[in-house]
Amino acid sequence: MTFQIDPAEGTEAAADLADDQFQLLLQIVMWELAMRTGPEQFEEHLKEVAAIRPQIEANIVASRRARDSRRFVASVLSDIERLPSVEAAAPDITTGLYL
Repeated sequence: MTFQIDPAEGTEAAADLADDQFQLLLQIVMWELAMRTGPEQFEEHLKEVAAIRPQIEANIVASRRARDSRRFVASVLSDIERLPSVEAAAPDITTGLYL
């Protein structure tokens, strides 16, 4: 599996990962953290993450809304690009009447 993560995108670095890819990445990170720390350190890291979540909840909600909005705009623009072009079907000479 290939992960497309662009650190230059900041908070959007992993936005394009599918949910299953993200879950696998999280499992890899958790495994690696467990390998590099003792049980007490590992548990302390998990407690720190759990304690931080309530403090950043408002930012997470705002970021989620912004991401959803960007994805919606991108999907609409993609749909518009797939629409057939009226110009391509129009004859070279027109009558000036448009319906």
